[in-house]
Amino acid sequence: MFDQTQLNSIKKLHSNVSSNRRQLQGISSEILGCSKRSIFATQRKDMKQAGKELASAIKFIKQGKAVIKKLRRLEHEGMWHAALEEYAEAALYRDAMANKKIGKVPELSDEPDIFIGAISDLTGELTRSCVLAATDRNEKEVKRLSGLVREAVEFLLKLDLTGQGRQKFDQAKQNMRKIEEIAFNLSIHG
Repeated sequence: MFDQTQLNSIKKLHSNVSSNRRQLQGISSEILGCSKRSIFATQRKDMKQAGKELASAIKFIKQGKAVIKKLRRLEHEGMWHAALEEYAEAALYRDAMANKKIGKVPELSDEPDIFIGAISDLTGELTRSCVLAATDRNEKEVKRLSGLVREAVEFLLKLDLTGQGRQKFDQAKQNMRKIEEIAFNLSIHG
């Protein structure tokens, strides 16, 4: 015969975990949305709006951390991790386009997987910006952006990446190739 007290305890714990997981997933979705809107605003060079979106994301990050504080096991949830990575990418991209030093995202701990993913994905945003700069024949900006992508790839080269980190690194290398092509074409065609 089953111990009903134990079963009720497990049911209560499961219900608590499920409820907090759904709450964290909702918060993560908000962080992703704010971060994507910040990236889009940065692409349009609307740094004020990009900053507002990042500020909104920070509020949701604080809410998510409060949920995790109650239930530590949710710290490694996939959607939460993806949201933090997207936020880090958005913050790094805004700094890159505002000519600020790129690197520290004060709202996040120095979780390597989050930053490796964000830096890898950042190269894609920088490549898009490079295409726009080349379209405007802005050679100086193309050189600056290609230098940032090269610096990111050089950093990633120093790491022994496997799994998803390796896949993202391969994408970063592809972005570097694209940016080199853009710079080459711009130099030939002026």
